Amino acid sequence: MMLYSDSIASLKTRSEVRGFLATQLNDLIGGQAEQDLPDELSGLATGSDREVIESCRRLDKSYDPRNTGEGKYPRTAMSRQIRDLFARALHRMKELPPDPRETLHVQAPASPDGANSGQKRRTRR
Repeated sequence: MMLYSDSIASLKTRSEVRGFLATQLNDLIGGQAEQDLPDELSGLATGSDREVIESCRRLDKSYDPRNTGEGKYPRTAMSRQIRDLFARALHRMKELPPDPRETLHVQAPASPDGANSGQKRRTRR
């Protein structure tokens, strides 16, 4: 099994981590067509922090580490390696600050009382 820790630890930005993740994912699946992949591996995305988080969650649900009996099958071994890759990449991304250009397009979530919605609150008199 390939260890990604050293390679990922040397990356300095979240964009670099996502790029490394995309390259390694492509290498692992060997350019297989999307329809030839198991459901758990199709649609994994690395384009943004949110996509990496969602992909990592999907892999965690699909490949619970407690189920070790199926590790002898090549497809399961590859899937676990991909899960490990995403987990290590996500861990590194959490250590790094957000990329500046990504924060330019992020909107703050609206507060429950509507204070960020731009609407004036009506007061009853």
